[in-house]
Amino acid sequence: MEQIEEMRAGGYLPASFLDWEGHVAAVIFTCGCNFRCPWCHNGELVTAGGGELSVKKIIADIKRRAKFLDGVVVSGGEPTLWPGLRPLLAELKELGLAVKLDTNGTNPEQLRALIDEGLVEHVAMDIKAPLDAISYARLTAVPVDIAKIHDSVRIVKERARSYEFRTTFVPALHCPEDLPAIREQLNDDAHWVVQCFKPTGCLDGRFLSYTAANPAELERLFPGISIRG
Repeated sequence: MEQIEEMRAGGYLPASFLDWEGHVAAVIFTCGCNFRCPWCHNGELVTAGGGELSVKKIIADIKRRAKFLDGVVVSGGEPTLWPGLRPLLAELKELGLAVKLDTNGTNPEQLRALIDEGLVEHVAMDIKAPLDAISYARLTAVPVDIAKIHDSVRIVKERARSYEFRTTFVPALHCPEDLPAIREQLNDDAHWVVQCFKPTGCLDGRFLSYTAANPAELERLFPGISIRG
């Protein structure tokens, strides 16, 4: 396990109004991910071997500004793969700050432990595609142990204090049947939202020229689904 003095992050936002709905939150980005989603908007973090920002300095900045923050978002990359995650969350807990964890759901054991130990208050789990291995490989560009995704969905529903499932709709990769299938597989969970793909920061540069998802069209095609533009 990394010590705070040795830890490096891939990015840091001192304050965001967008990354945790209803919260003013600092955002810490970890490096590295086990997916290779070509449309990922944090593409520069996916293949990065390690960050250049001192986590110790980030924590000091958060501590200085804690009274102005509602919480901290830990995103990525995939944070549950980062060995510095647990000591970081422990530090944030000592500051009395709520934490939102973004995850792709491939590490259910770690996810369960973090929730049960009270180190995260809110979990935002990406649902990339319908919950089968073929669909997931189409969106992530890698083989996926879909059983782990199912385990994480169950853990989040049963154990998280609050949570959100989110699917980024990518017109170039999703089929028209995908969103209804996900909706059914999640048992029409009210915490599921659909985000619109935007061609920015993409891991695969070809996706930078692809058309963004149209929120109005999604609302027309899928009435009753929460759409986030």
